[in-house]
Amino acid sequence: DATFRRFIDAQLLIAAQATSHEIYALYAAAALDLPNRGVVEVTGGVGGIARTLVSTIERHGGTVLLRHEVTSIRRRGKTWEVTTNRGLTLTGDELVAALTPWGLGQIWYDAPSSFRARLTTPPKGWGAFVLYLSLENATVPTGIALHHQVVASGPLGEGRSIFLSLSPEWDSTRAPVGRRAATMSTHTQYAQWWKLAHQSREGYHEAVARMIEQMVVTASAALPWLRQAIRFVLPGTPLGFARFTRRPYGWVGGFPQRHPFVGWPTEIGAHLWLVGDSVFPGQSIPASALAGLRVARAIARLYRADLHLSADEPSLAVEPGVMRSTTQRK
Repeated sequence: DATFRRFIDAQLLIAAQATSHEIYALYAAAALDLPNRGVVEVTGGVGGIARTLVSTIERHGGTVLLRHEVTSIRRRGKTWEVTTNRGLTLTGDELVAALTPWGLGQIWYDAPSSFRARLTTPPKGWGAFVLYLSLENATVPTGIALHHQVVASGPLGEGRSIFLSLSPEWDSTRAPVGRRAATMSTHTQYAQWWKLAHQSREGYHEAVARMIEQMVVTASAALPWLRQAIRFVLPGTPLGFARFTRRPYGWVGGFPQRHPFVGWPTEIGAHLWLVGDSVFPGQSIPASALAGLRVARAIARLYRADLHLSADEPSLAVEPGVMRSTTQRK
């Protein structure tokens, strides 16, 4: 059934960056089980998670430095030396990089040729075009699901398949009184946005406006109240992701999961570790957290220590969420 396959492909594109004729079966099975396991709502959203991580690091004696961009890393004997844009130099026995390999390559000047050889071409995968929305709460239907996947006709991505997440009404940290925050994203080929920006600033902004309209049209087919509810729109293109997250090319979401060894190894060099969505098991907060745990356990083993996850760590308020998918027939 073409409609059912399209529904499956849309699920896989979000969870695995590839469709059913590309992705390997084991990963596809896990990816398709994600909606079945359900979604949760976290107080404060992703920002709440970040703030909790910072407080946990500091409580255990660590230091989190904000507005310090790492400009270089170098191996000095048996230690790593890290330099920031503010002239700060730090040293350590182990170095964990929460970067893409291409991002790591920009600051690791004495990287071996074998590492640099893999960076000669841009990463294979997608970029994201995201709308950050402020909605009038009175216009949002009461009790509506907080997550919506809407798929229109035509090739997936580029505004024809979107994922919308709405902040819970009970979470007052996400939006002012009377408003709801929402994000709406679509897969996009990142190279086209860089080409447009270099060719014509006016053409680039016209393309941004067209994509905004396409995404609102697609979402409104399933959520007819949406356009009327929008009070503010802030678009994010691959250029924005490259600027604010320092991910080269604005590439997000990790590698399309076409085979089990598509990702990079976690140990990149002597006592140099890579975490994030470029290593197994890939994209998403849970997957990146699992990658971090794998690296933490590997480092602990080097020092003949054990990694213990304490049940006493602070947690965020979590509520069960609901996801709804809508696939339009041609």
